[in-house]
Amino acid sequence: MRLCVTRLLGFIAGRSAASAQLLLSSHEAPFPQSIAGMLDSRDVSERLCAINAWATASLQSEGLSFFLRWTPLLQEMVSLVSATQNEVAKAAMDAWATILQDRAPITDSIDEAQEGPREIWTIAEQQVTPSVLKNLSVKPFPDVRPHTWRVLSVLVRSRSAAQQALQSQEVQELLLNFQSETSTDARYAKHDLVKTLLQWHSNWLSGLLDSQVFELMTQFAEQGPYWVPRAAGTAMRDEAA
Repeated sequence: MRLCVTRLLGFIAGRSAASAQLLLSSHEAPFPQSIAGMLDSRDVSERLCAINAWATASLQSEGLSFFLRWTPLLQEMVSLVSATQNEVAKAAMDAWATILQDRAPITDSIDEAQEGPREIWTIAEQQVTPSVLKNLSVKPFPDVRPHTWRVLSVLVRSRSAAQQALQSQEVQELLLNFQSETSTDARYAKHDLVKTLLQWHSNWLSGLLDSQVFELMTQFAEQGPYWVPRAAGTAMRDEAA
């Protein structure tokens, strides 16, 4: 019952500013205390419930502002991106994608009235992005990869996050490794990431990347998640033979 109530309150807080203000009146209020308590639990179900409730409550600017002022809990949410329990790490990555996807990345046009989005994006760029990129190598599991690619496709709308990703030779090679993903979800999430990079940053990507890498990324974005360059396809058939 506690899990159901906490999850429901998260949805309610995410639906309206008035609800978020009521449910998040102070750190000692029942709803935020339930989130904090579940995050400290050893029960995976409780931790997943808390992560999801935090994400939905943060959809409202009032909810986001409340959690931005609760530094220990916010830092816990950052650390869970690289949690040793894969189910927890997947939920945390999905949660960050949820609260960032409808908020614009940091630009000079963001004014003081949008301080919440500026602050959460600063945390996402400086702390979340490095952990997510690390997950590509330390958590190369078929069930984790779709979540990793998905949150990266949200993060790389930020120029800072995109530069962090593409300055890594390992990430470039993985993006263009057409044998790296076997599941449909992972293929589509990886394809969405490449499309997002080109949509948001094509004006400077061609100068950062090797021309052949940029061309392969462009073709991949245009052709779809199952596209394989002819040379790579020949190599794959030779290897199978």
